Amino acid sequence: MSLIWITEKKKMMAMADGMLALPGGIGTLEEISQAASWITIGENPKPVAFYNQDGFYSPLEQVLERMNHEGFLEKVYLDSMYFSDDFDQILDFMEHYHAPHYREYKK
Repeated sequence: MSLIWITEKKKMMAMADGMLALPGGIGTLEEISQAASWITIGENPKPVAFYNQDGFYSPLEQVLERMNHEGFLEKVYLDSMYFSDDFDQILDFMEHYHAPHYREYKK
């Protein structure tokens, strides 16, 4: 990935009030995954939500829940993502969102 594209994605995330994934392809998945993973390192303090139309993102939600169950994803980060097919619920989640404390690594 070029440095230019990384810089552009950072700009888009900085300008946004939050990230919402509509059903889409691999590019959508990559972008929303990056937004979610950046929460864990303090690079994204904004909400991440998935519009789960017709259960489109249910398999992803199950994978994330399994990651949590297996110890690969802390509950606080699992809870920082929201899945719903109701835009009013998504908006409520986004309006009341508080970013979790992010991971800090010692040098």
